[in-house]
Amino acid sequence: MDELGFQEKVGQFLSRYGKVKKLKEGSIDSNSRILPYLVENEDQKFAVFAYHWKKSIGTNTIIRTEHQINDMNCDGAIIIGNRFSQNSYDMISDTNKRRTKRIILIKIQEMEEILSINAS
Repeated sequence: MDELGFQEKVGQFLSRYGKVKKLKEGSIDSNSRILPYLVENEDQKFAVFAYHWKKSIGTNTIIRTEHQINDMNCDGAIIIGNRFSQNSYDMISDTNKRRTKRIILIKIQEMEEILSINAS
């Protein structure tokens, strides 16, 4: 899937969960990350970071996300990517147990499966 197709799928996926707002104009930044989205409903606001990388998303990305959601005054974050390192899963598990702000990891394949199920 090309970057624009990826961006479109992310938008479709997020629209199922609330009002979607793209934070900056443009498509893909220099880190091959779609510019962040906000997804809000009456109860909460989540920042969304979608990475169109072939490589695994590691703990450095998780740490940057934690800082960004604090700066953005969000209730949590959703990170969409191709793969996540085991250390990322472990870090997220510990973080979600200790803090009120949640981070959710979603694989691109899982996102596509949810979209295809609901398209039927």
